Amino acid sequence: MNRRTLLATGLAAPFVSRVSPARAEGWPRRPLTILVPFDVGGSVDRLARGFAQYMPKYLGQPVTVVDRAGAGGMIGTNWLLQQPADGHTVMLTPATPFIPVNILVTNARYTLDSFTFVNAQWTDYTVLLVPKDRPWRTAAELIDAIRANPGKISTGVDFGSVGHITTIALLDSLGLKPDAIRIVTFDGSGAMRTALAGGQVDFNIGQGEGAAAVKDFIRPLAVFLDHRLPEVDAPPINEVLAAYKTTVPLINGSVRSFVYPAAFKAKHPEDYASFVAAYRATLADPGFQKFLHDNQMAGDWVGEARTTEIIRANFEALKRYKDLLKS
Repeated sequence: MNRRTLLATGLAAPFVSRVSPARAEGWPRRPLTILVPFDVGGSVDRLARGFAQYMPKYLGQPVTVVDRAGAGGMIGTNWLLQQPADGHTVMLTPATPFIPVNILVTNARYTLDSFTFVNAQWTDYTVLLVPKDRPWRTAAELIDAIRANPGKISTGVDFGSVGHITTIALLDSLGLKPDAIRIVTFDGSGAMRTALAGGQVDFNIGQGEGAAAVKDFIRPLAVFLDHRLPEVDAPPINEVLAAYKTTVPLINGSVRSFVYPAAFKAKHPEDYASFVAAYRATLADPGFQKFLHDNQMAGDWVGEARTTEIIRANFEALKRYKDLLKS
């Protein structure tokens, strides 16, 4: 698998695919909307637009992408739950950590049981990144600079993301409070990565494959894994932290999945099965496979049961950091 005028409202101009070949009678009975609960330009938005190009062939209907950003994905997720439970609106999102964080930290009215998690298609790894014009060549140099300049060095975070949680966890492991750095929040990874690439923030802990679009402007300093990656010139973070006599927990990276309101599958299981069939056919499409490869995205199939297990396990792990995220 290896900006603010229109977008501040959480709405962006929809992307609509070309009309697809005729379909047999049945579901879907009208175009499908893929909701992305974050800003335009992020990795999930780009993935959704890939689906909008290739999935109509298997659905027999056009596909529209709509972005509704805000509150770490909660605004879009609430909107999803307000739509008719007929399957014509589906959300594509990093289901974990954002849905668990909404529940644990921002007091969402929904629970994990409110959703059907279709498939953990793409689980990214987490990496510490700096703009190429910053002086730090190692993670230790950055850590020492943060300690020497409390509150001066800035980081960009997509609130509630694995990167945000990992940033707080790293500071905590070093005996530092969140105010040891200046945290700049964004309503989506696209805007955050643009700020990082442009040097508007000093560093970011975020998703490695998702940052491929700005790779020429950034430098990795550490990966949040227990092993090295051949394609990333950076050590595992806990190798770095050995010199500080500490470690940081390694939290699973963002798990991108289609998400439906649970009521859709419960009320219309055959229609839900039709979506799953079209989804799996799209994943197998050679053109879509090339799109995933070119964009450094994964197209795994693990299924609903395993995806739900992953999200519930991450929910339990994230409970540890809910108070730090509120601080």
